[in-house]
Amino acid sequence: MADPYPEAVFDAAMARAGIVLTEAERATLIGVSRHIAASTARIRTERPVGLEPATIFVPGQNT
Repeated sequence: MADPYPEAVFDAAMARAGIVLTEAERATLIGVSRHIAASTARIRTERPVGLEPATIFVPGQNT
């Protein structure tokens, strides 16, 4: 399992976004941040470019 976000990083992100939290909300979000980090790590995996869907448009061949 991933580590929770460091408090300084979390506080900086909230300040940058202009989000004001109560101390209870802050503690809860820092506590669950390990799960958020683990989820985003599974989503953000490097994939070959060939796996990207492609749409090819050739003028004059729209039938």
